[in-house]
Amino acid sequence: MYNYIYAYYQAIADESVVVNKWVKKLYTLIIKGLESGLFYYSQKKANRAIKFIETFCHHHEGELAPGRLKLELWEKALVSLIFGIVDENGLRQFREVFLVVARKNGKTLFAAAIAEYCTFLDGEYGGRIYFAAPKLEQAALCFEAYHQMILQEPELDAMAQKRRTDIYIAQNNTTAKPLAFSAKKSDGLNISLAIADEIASWQGDQGLKFYEVIKSSFGARRQPLLLAMSTAGYVNDGIFDELMKRSTRFLLGESKETRLLPILYMIDDIEKWNDINELRKANPNLGVSVSVDYMLEEIAIAEGSLSKKAEFMCKYANI
Repeated sequence: MYNYIYAYYQAIADESVVVNKWVKKLYTLIIKGLESGLFYYSQKKANRAIKFIETFCHHHEGELAPGRLKLELWEKALVSLIFGIVDENGLRQFREVFLVVARKNGKTLFAAAIAEYCTFLDGEYGGRIYFAAPKLEQAALCFEAYHQMILQEPELDAMAQKRRTDIYIAQNNTTAKPLAFSAKKSDGLNISLAIADEIASWQGDQGLKFYEVIKSSFGARRQPLLLAMSTAGYVNDGIFDELMKRSTRFLLGESKETRLLPILYMIDDIEKWNDINELRKANPNLGVSVSVDYMLEEIAIAEGSLSKKAEFMCKYANI
């Protein structure tokens, strides 16, 4: 069976794919950990998740709909990291995944696919899956992508019951629903999977508290998962900044954390913000879900306006 972690690591090493220093550090750390026995790898669990996503998960809008998802190498490696790296008990090693990737690189679709896998094949009876965001409208975006994926696959749709506020799967007593920004109402949730969407927009102390409430709800679960994802943003000293600090400390070997998995796609050189090859470091799906022509046009617009440049650097370079 094919090991996509090693395949991606090799592609990084021979420079057939362009990544930044943080992604290089992550995969170097993972490979060293596997070779030293710090981490264990279940090829079966990794490939089962990849196979499920490419077999049962569909595009629900755009020209590729209703076709099935086809994961790129970086996505297959990421799925392998999440589900294939296990501890000595065979349970997921990483419980907190922090994915930073530029706009239009398919992160909402990716998160919906992860949620669908966890709903039907993760083995968690009584799963409680939440799509969390500051406002219900934002939380509902990923939840709706997830729901539409289920509708596209008759076998899964037959098992899922759409109720007023959630989706319920009687076979494994699992529910999934969007969750708006309310730390007080979130106490006692007993979450098995949380998708935390666009956390760069989660405001200050309130966002930090909400994130911690979600994490604290994992205590009764054997292998909970929190997938926090975002492009860069403008909120200072919020949960995005906190996760960036924790992530860079972890990748630099300055942290004792063992459950955090940071995947930070961003440019290395701010001076090259308009260089298409530098931008590949923040846009792993460049040429796939976001076209080179589109990116070149956005660069041309940004070069003529300071405000557009700031927006471009934030959302397409992750600065």
